[in-house]
Order: sequence, then structure tokens, then C-alpha cells
Amino acid sequence: MRDERDSHGVRALLFPRSLVVVGASPRRAEIVESVLRSGIPAWGVHPTRSDVLGLPCHPRVIDLPELPETALLLVNHERVEQAFEEAAAAGVRAFVVPGLGSEAGAAARPISERLAARAREIGAAVLGPNCMGVASPGGATAWLGTVPATVAPGHVSAICQSGSVGEALLGLGGRVGFRCVVSSGGEAVTDAAELVSFLADDPETRVIALFLETVRRPAAFAEALARCALAEKPVVCLKVGRSPAAARAVLAHTGALVGSDRAFSALLRRYGVLQVDDFTELVETLEVLGCARRPAGTRVGAISESGGEGALLADRGEAAGLPFAPLPAALARALSAEFPNYLTPGNPLDAWAVDAAERVFPRSLELMAASGAFDIVLAQVDLSQFRGETEQRWIETIVRALADAAAGRPVFPAVTSVHSADPPRRIQELASELDLPLLRGAGPAMRALARVAGWRPARVDARERPQPIGLDGLLDAEGALAEDESALVLERYGVRFATRRRAASPDEAAEAAAELGFPVVVKLDGPAHKSRVGGVVLGVDTPQAAADAARRLGGSVLVARQLAPGPEAFCGMTRDPQYGPILAVGAGGTAVESLGRIAVSVAPIDAETAAELAAEAGVELARDEIARTLVALGRIAIEHPEIAEIDVNPLILSDDGAVAVDALVVVDRGGTP
Repeated sequence: MRDERDSHGVRALLFPRSLVVVGASPRRAEIVESVLRSGIPAWGVHPTRSDVLGLPCHPRVIDLPELPETALLLVNHERVEQAFEEAAAAGVRAFVVPGLGSEAGAAARPISERLAARAREIGAAVLGPNCMGVASPGGATAWLGTVPATVAPGHVSAICQSGSVGEALLGLGGRVGFRCVVSSGGEAVTDAAELVSFLADDPETRVIALFLETVRRPAAFAEALARCALAEKPVVCLKVGRSPAAARAVLAHTGALVGSDRAFSALLRRYGVLQVDDFTELVETLEVLGCARRPAGTRVGAISESGGEGALLADRGEAAGLPFAPLPAALARALSAEFPNYLTPGNPLDAWAVDAAERVFPRSLELMAASGAFDIVLAQVDLSQFRGETEQRWIETIVRALADAAAGRPVFPAVTSVHSADPPRRIQELASELDLPLLRGAGPAMRALARVAGWRPARVDARERPQPIGLDGLLDAEGALAEDESALVLERYGVRFATRRRAASPDEAAEAAAELGFPVVVKLDGPAHKSRVGGVVLGVDTPQAAADAARRLGGSVLVARQLAPGPEAFCGMTRDPQYGPILAVGAGGTAVESLGRIAVSVAPIDAETAAELAAEAGVELARDEIARTLVALGRIAIEHPEIAEIDVNPLILSDDGAVAVDALVVVDRGGTP
């Protein structure tokens, strides 16, 4: 439940209705000019000046003609606490604190901590410290640097823990239309979770971009992402510092497979966040999402001015999961009929020198868009401000023709280029007017299109959870449970296991084997990784052989029906110290040791999400039963927080379903989340 500060305070930070610049000075003209351009009531605080570059000034906040909503504290670290207190005493409850970075040296941390404590005491929202502030194109701005006139207004809101990344977004020259760009800095009071939660409800924000270095409150962050999912707002995240978790001794495979990076990715996946790996991919994805329309599917077609560039686009599309299918026969015939030089039209379609550029490109695009064969139609051109004027004119023709071809049709149009240079300004402005993205680089462009085309709002299950299943008597021990107890835990949640019997002696092992039917497997009656120590005997086919195996193993054993060999899968759960229970699925048996193809998600998940997870991990057989196992592990994790890790490995897969033949449950009551 969000308190009043969460809504009003964050709104006043991001979109203030009035502003005071404490420490306004002609030496920071760019800041004052940005504030004045905002058009909201604004004042400065200066001890001696009545005006700074047209900004009316007064000696103190309390002397202003009306109470400002937000204060930008443009003072050094020695004066910031006094400035905060004076503004707070006047009634201000929203503060932008750009200072207290390296310029404050050792004093930065204690001052920040005191400011944060005071802000919480009075219920104030604070952006920073050590931030650039907030820039809202066409609206209120309290930004530490110059906000270029080329920044375009739009519906993308960006939260950056790095000020320089915020600057980079503002420097895109209008490629992405922004509702606001926020530099949150040290987040001593108001953090990314609060900002995202507010923007999830902001009607003018349709897309949220995140550049993160850390997540300070994982549970609150997850709740904010859930709000975005419910609002059906795409979130795009670039996180740095994604190094693997420090190595630790683990009893279950899952803990070794899932490190901090995978756990964070699992959190993003759970809530449908689009994760990108580089700033370039962030920009390309935002440019696609910033358009008024979005791809309705993944069927893609393209026209190119170069066979080689078309082939590059096709290669990158295949790698991104957005393959170019051959042209439908009817479309190929129509193209060849109008342009006989199209001998064997392909996809991408190489139109170079087939006919005059101003004729072949527009008409080919019209036929492609009208065919109904594509969700996305691309024009691949050499888009660069450094090309000749003649080339720029016919590229402009292609851009217009692409927009015309897509108008009124369920087709997403985009321009792609091998170049990384900016296009001529007039083409950039034309594309913005026509609502067309101009994407740089074949690889980043196709990855961005694939992400957006495949995006769907995450399912956030608001239904009541089923009644918890009791595990009385099974979790009394601490640490790794024996295999039989581990299996009993999982069986209560519906996971199927091979039939088994415990045997305390060789004679009991022989009796159990005869009862189960041959062949059987005889195992040490203990917990993890028995095969590593020779604790598993396979292919036992007589009672005497079962007794001999039990005798060799030297004690109590578990006798289980040996299943016919088949493909194997692994399902597991581990608890990340930040992000909570993480589910994993992948190839089972000893293959899991290679840390190969696994898919992960935050628990709990529904059956549909679990099936998608299994498909991503490459599990082909018994996918529904694997999904039910994953759902069960998620339930166990939520209902029994004392269970720290679970391995179900392997599950033997067949057309008849999935049957587990080994399991490990680890109990830890030491406060694991």
C-alpha cells in the first residue's frame, strides 16, 4: 500500500508545479535557463540579488510570494543541511539534491545520512544526493546541466542511477520522445522502486526505461514491476555490475546454477521486463516502443538497397529470433509482374537497380504492406548525414513511401541501417512526424524489434492462493534431508516419483526388490550427490543382487524401481538473498553440472509461465508435467520459507509424463528469505 508521500511526494519531484532554486547563480546559467523554460512559477534564493538571468530571487525560501512545491538545492555540501532545513521550515516537502558526490569527499556520507533521516522524519521526498535531477521536455525541469532544445517530448519515462546515462538519453537528438528523464543518484530517500511505482500509475507514461547499478529494496522493486505489468506498461532495463555471486558451498545444484545475475534476470522475467545488455540496445528498444503503434506479431519483411546488407539483416534477424520467411508466392509473382528485373524476389528484397529508386521502392513497399503477409515491414537503407544530397533525397522518398504503405494497415514500419551515424536532421524530423523509428545497426535493430514484437504483459496472479499443504514431521531435521524424506515432501505437492522402499539390511533390500519388480536401483539412504561417492548401484535384477548391493553400500539403503532410460530434466528452487525464491529448469542428470541451458524465474509462477520456462530450457517431452513440478516448487517455496533449496534431478521424461528418480530438500531456519 503506497502512503501519501509515495504519490504526492514523487509527483512533486518529477513534475513540480512550482520550484525554488536555492543557490541560484549566473555561473550556472544553463540550470536557470532550463527552469525558466519550464514555464512554471519559479524563484531563486540568493542573499543579495533580486534577479538571476530573469529568475526573481529572494533572500530566503520563507520570503517567497508563495510556497514552492519543490526545492533544487544548488549549494555546496557545507550549506546543504542548512538550506534543507530552511526550505523544510517553510513547508517544502520535495527536494532535489544534486551535490554530496565526490566534491564533498569524506563528508558526503554522514551529511547524506543526516539529510535522509531528517527527510524521513518530516515525510519529504528527496531525489539524490549526487544526481543530475529531473528533466521533463516541455515541462518542469530541475536538471544540473544543459537540457538540449532537441529533446523531444513523448511518453517514455527513464530512471537512471547514473547521471551521465541520463545526459546521454537527453543527447539523443529527438530519437526517443520522453515524458521525463530522472537521475536518481544515491537514492538516500526516494529510490527506483518508488519512482517506478509512481510511473506505473502515471497516465502520460507508456514506457519505462531503467538504468540500474543496484536495487536497494528488492521486494518493493518487485511490487513496482508488478504494478507496471498490471498497467500493461513495457519496462526496459539495463543493469550494470551483473557479476556472478561469490562462490559458496551448496548442497543442491540449483544454488550453484543460479547466481546474482541470473536471479536478477529471473525477477525481470517474472514481470515481463525487457532486459538489454548495452546502451545501444536500450536506445533502439526505446525508439521502437516510443512509437504510437507496436508490432502485432513477428512476421517480418524488408526491402534493401544492397544484397549484402539484406543478407546481414537476415542473419541478425535469425539470431534475434525474428527470421525472414520466404515471400509468399502470390507476392513474389506480383513483384515480378510489375518489375521484371526481380527475377527471384527474396526476403529481404534487394531492389537495387531493379528500376528507378523513386519508383521501385515505393511500389514494392506498397505491395508488401498490402499483402497481409507481414507484421513488420522494414526499409534497409544507408542512413547517414554524411551521404550525398542525391542519395539523401531518395532515402527521404523511401521513408515517406514506407509510412504511406503502412498507413491504415496493421503493419509496423521501421527504417534500419548499417550505419551508426545520425541521419540528416530533416530526415530525423520527418521520421518523428511520421512515427517511424530510424534504427542503427542491423544487430541492435533486429534485437529491439524481436523484443518488442514478442512482448506481452506479464500475468500477475491476483487470485487467492490455495490452502498451504502441511509438511508436519518431514522438516524436523536441519540441513539436507535424506532422499526418501525429500521425495515425501515433493509427493505431497503432486510430484511423481519412482516407487521405492527403505531397507535397513541386505535381507530387507532383497525383499523390497522382489516386491517392486526388476530391475531396481539400490542407493545409499542419504542426501546429496550419492553417485559421486559410488552410492548408487544400477541394473539390479535379482533379490540376491539387491542384498549384495546393500551389503557393499554398508548400511541402510533405498531400493527403487529402475525406469527405462529416456531424456532427463532438472527442476530446482533456491533462495537468493535479495530476490527470494528462484525456480530453475533444464537438462537433467549429470548434464546439469555443465551449467548449460537453463531457464529461471522468480517464484511463484502459474502453469502457463512454467510451460514457457520449460520450452525456453529446451525441454521437449512431458512439458505439462514439468510445468506442474515447477508450480509445485514455487508453492513449496512460498508456503515453507524454512526450505532453502530443492533439487528434483533427474526427472525421466517419456510420452507418458515425467517421473522423478532423485530429489534433495535442504532445510535452513537461519533466516533465509
